[in-house]
Amino acid sequence: MVKATQRWLQDTYKNHSQWNEVPINGFTGWPTMFGLIRGLQIELGIASLSDNFGPGTTSAFTAQIGSVSANTSNKNIIRLAQGALWCKGYSGGEEWSEFSPSVQASVKSLTANMGLTSVTSISAKVLKSLMSMDAYTVLSGGDAQKRAVQQWLNGKYAHRPAFNILPCDGLFSRNTQQGLMYAIQYELGMSDRVANGNFGPGTQSGLRASANLLKGSTDTNKNWVRLFQGALRFNGYASPFSGVFDAATQTSVEQFQTYAELPKHGNADYPTWASLLISTGDDTRGGIASDMSTQLTAELCAALYNAGYRTVGRYLTVTSKRYLPGELKAIFDAGLSTFPIMQEAGTEIGYFNREIGYGHAQQAARRLRQLGFPSGTTVFFAVDFDATDDVIASSVIPYFEGVKEHLGRTRVPFNIGIYGTRNVCTRVIKAGLAKEAFIASLSWGWSGNLGYALPPSWSYDQIRNYRLEGTAAHTDSGLDMPIDKNVQSSRAKPVYRLDMLATPLVGGAFDRFYWMITHLSVLAEITGANQSVLDQNNAVLYYVQSKNPGYLTGTFQAYVPGNPLQKSFYDSFPGWASAQESVLNETNFIDSYAVPGGGTTVGTSHLAVTVRGYMRYGYAGSNGRSTVGVGDLGGWALDLATLWVEFTKDSSVTHPATAAATKAWFKRRLGVRDAVSSTQGSFSFDDLVGDIDGYLIGAIARQDASRRIDDIVREVRSNIASSIKWRFESFYSQRFNSSTATAKAAAVDVFTSGDFAVGAAVTFTIGGGTLVVDSAYSGTNVGKPSSSQAGAIGEAWAELLSALAATGPTAAPAK
Repeated sequence: MVKATQRWLQDTYKNHSQWNEVPINGFTGWPTMFGLIRGLQIELGIASLSDNFGPGTTSAFTAQIGSVSANTSNKNIIRLAQGALWCKGYSGGEEWSEFSPSVQASVKSLTANMGLTSVTSISAKVLKSLMSMDAYTVLSGGDAQKRAVQQWLNGKYAHRPAFNILPCDGLFSRNTQQGLMYAIQYELGMSDRVANGNFGPGTQSGLRASANLLKGSTDTNKNWVRLFQGALRFNGYASPFSGVFDAATQTSVEQFQTYAELPKHGNADYPTWASLLISTGDDTRGGIASDMSTQLTAELCAALYNAGYRTVGRYLTVTSKRYLPGELKAIFDAGLSTFPIMQEAGTEIGYFNREIGYGHAQQAARRLRQLGFPSGTTVFFAVDFDATDDVIASSVIPYFEGVKEHLGRTRVPFNIGIYGTRNVCTRVIKAGLAKEAFIASLSWGWSGNLGYALPPSWSYDQIRNYRLEGTAAHTDSGLDMPIDKNVQSSRAKPVYRLDMLATPLVGGAFDRFYWMITHLSVLAEITGANQSVLDQNNAVLYYVQSKNPGYLTGTFQAYVPGNPLQKSFYDSFPGWASAQESVLNETNFIDSYAVPGGGTTVGTSHLAVTVRGYMRYGYAGSNGRSTVGVGDLGGWALDLATLWVEFTKDSSVTHPATAAATKAWFKRRLGVRDAVSSTQGSFSFDDLVGDIDGYLIGAIARQDASRRIDDIVREVRSNIASSIKWRFESFYSQRFNSSTATAKAAAVDVFTSGDFAVGAAVTFTIGGGTLVVDSAYSGTNVGKPSSSQAGAIGEAWAELLSALAATGPTAAPAK
């Protein structure tokens, strides 16, 4: 019958110049309803057709027809009404264009379902509702309690000219919310010319003055109790609907007030009314949370605290509004906590699909780890536009599926939150794709906030935007900062100083080397999700090592990946990493990093080799810290041996040199702080620092193969940033027990436990590990140092380490 209606509409009106084609498919939908409306307008002689059953259509129908009944002479009007009945699921009768007893019975059933006095004719209001997609029986997701309120509202107020018949589907929708607002305005005594369904100043002041209820209040000449009980039901609370404010009503009020973070007193005061009726609620109520795009200084943080705020939401990415270096410290120093927001744009449908969600999750995971946010932190991904149900299904849900997939592959579990309207937050949380909501209630006019209750698991509710100006304590500061005020739920878990992991800063800026390693770690986790932590760590380090081709051949063959099962991952990862280098400038490859106080830089490829050596072979000899292990060959031991080769080639030295001359030469050359490479020698200060940092990182990685390389680097680099002496003190302590005797013995062991051989290349062998010292010395007669010379070298080495540990980089020689 719907299909017959569609065919009749098309055949009857298709030649009208303003007609829009109606699909003939037997399915009720808006195109069919629009066809019914335009057909009616044609019959009424309206010159300009539209898809809206507005005041003009209502006025013309009332003047010409009055109501559709058995007395209606225009048979096409009857047929249009019959088609509308069929489209609504009611019988339109056996014969077209006949307003038969069966049609009249359907109209009686329809009007009864609407909550109206049951009649057999169709008024303009009823016809307008028929020609819509509203339903009058409970739909999926609806409930009978809400439907009873909708029916009561229709029965009570449908006689008012501005009040449209509400759907009676058991769902709290935009139309139902607006109908409830009209009813409140009528109870306040507003005329139909004044009432508009908006929560404006007049409605607000009227509620403050007239609608305060408490236990024992009853409806007499006004319906405040029923309206309030209906609002409770629409917001999901099983309140009575009796017109009596009884104990059960009070219990529902207390439950709502608790969940909405209102004062729990069980009464119907203005703030409670406001929170039931509009997404912002009473925007003058207190809120201890805030969010802003302004990058915060110590002064701004102090002003926020003095204004009563205790939590700030800040952004992870976008250069102009993300956390700045030192900003987290300023936040915590002021006594504030924080929560992170992920928003690249997010203001229209084009920013949402699965692939974009995957990429945003990668950025968020990397940035959270770089900044030191702990596992379990909730990051709120923004849906900053009025996403309708179809857009949520087609774009927003896939976006969050991409977010969840990515974060599920990384090794630090962060929780997914969502920022958006009540509707989008509810949909995404119920789909299992987010755990917490940050509600964009400030946009109260968005359809996703109208007719929707507070979403489950909400943490922050954004209710007011204003400019925070100088407070009593800062009246002369000139402070003027745009800010969003948020109500903070007791369920919210913002991050405090004690929750955060130390993250390194260098010269007041983020440590780019650490940020690069973190980026690579996240990438290794998502591209090699089935690999162990050890293999992911090795892939990261191998990529850094491979950026300098010299570290893949000759001397460093022993550090090229040797596990055939993992070789494909190692071979593939550099390509993935290179493709990601320009995602943000913080992730570009860093080939060196500066050494404060040293006037030099450390090559990151060299560092990666050193770390991998300790990871693979250990960090001490088999007989303890006074002996040399194979791992040391990637670091200080090989550099010390190479310096010996250079010593033998120095024409300014009389060979064979005495122990005193040997020590003096090594003292001048070991760890020289000089930017001129020609005078640095083969074991310069940057080599020494690289060896030390490689040991400190590699030793931790060797001890705990389950620990991520970015977390190890974070710990080491943070400690280095905290004290200019820390790296030297730690290396001297951990590797040599802070003992000059141990350091000297280990250096001597470099020359007594292995062999230098002269041939195609000078080689150095310890414990079965053979490395090429330098092919440039091929054919050169390089012998071992004598025992006295080895002891002299050991003394020079030990004295340098002891001095560095005591005073820092200035203890190293400079030229």
